[in-house]
Amino acid sequence: MYNFLQRLSGVTSFAMSTLMALVVVIALTTPFIPSSPTFDMSLHNVQTTTGRAMDPYDRMSRKAEYARLTFDLDADLSTMFNWNTKLLFAYVTVDYTTPGFETNRAVIWDRIIKNKRQAKLKLRKHHNKYALRNYPLTFEDVEGANLTLHINPVPYLGIMYDKPVVSIPFTIPRPVKPAAGSA
Repeated sequence: MYNFLQRLSGVTSFAMSTLMALVVVIALTTPFIPSSPTFDMSLHNVQTTTGRAMDPYDRMSRKAEYARLTFDLDADLSTMFNWNTKLLFAYVTVDYTTPGFETNRAVIWDRIIKNKRQAKLKLRKHHNKYALRNYPLTFEDVEGANLTLHINPVPYLGIMYDKPVVSIPFTIPRPVKPAAGSA
């Protein structure tokens, strides 16, 4: 009645339907797997300077104000690894508001964590990896800012989601201008 190809087609379609249903269940339930990462972040120092020659092709970099942050980060993210975690992407952002732009977010540090051994972060008096510069080239209108640690678990199956972990409020000081007449 049935030949071999019809039977093979029926078995294959049933196996693919079952596998697809299993993939959907895995993708939907992975964000709800409990994890308890421990973290502690502290901010030591915030300095602003004017005129940092970063890019030789950017003429505005010599006139702009740059912020340099010094922070400590202790985090044990090993509990976030489970059977569906490929890697973790951890990054620190500075969020602030200005009159011209309601939301400003700049990434100042990041790291890709590939296994549980690398998931224990212990940074002492670490500086920002990336330059922090405001779009109008000055931090004059910035009143307050937040230093925030974010973690993105990257799964084998499913969607990647952002998990803001800890946030520290701080102020960005005005740069110290040299006194007139001093050399």
